[in-house]
Amino acid sequence: MVDGAKKNARRILVAVWAIVALYYFYVSYDYIRTAMNDDRMADYTHYVVQLAGNEARTPKEVRSLLLVKADELQIPLKADQISVQGTGQTLKVSLQYDVKIDVPIFQYGFYSKHYEHTIAYKQPR
Repeated sequence: MVDGAKKNARRILVAVWAIVALYYFYVSYDYIRTAMNDDRMADYTHYVVQLAGNEARTPKEVRSLLLVKADELQIPLKADQISVQGTGQTLKVSLQYDVKIDVPIFQYGFYSKHYEHTIAYKQPR
């Protein structure tokens, strides 16, 4: 009977560790996904700044291009979080946003990651 109780205790312990491991895997996965989406957004912002600087696009066009990409990447970016200064070769764009890292079981995230990007037009060589 004692051996059966030890086996049950081991099974419970393994189950608890498996649940803990799955929890951390999920949180890590969501954190990595968020970081990768932010990298894609930064690359796209750089591309848009260079394009808009070369083609003298308006701040409204720049803002809408960035909002469409943010929506595509599921980044909670709003128009007021995008600052577009200057035009042409003096163009400078700043983004600031927070992304909540999902936590399993809970309806809201306990952890939030803040991202900031400031990208200025650079003359092509």
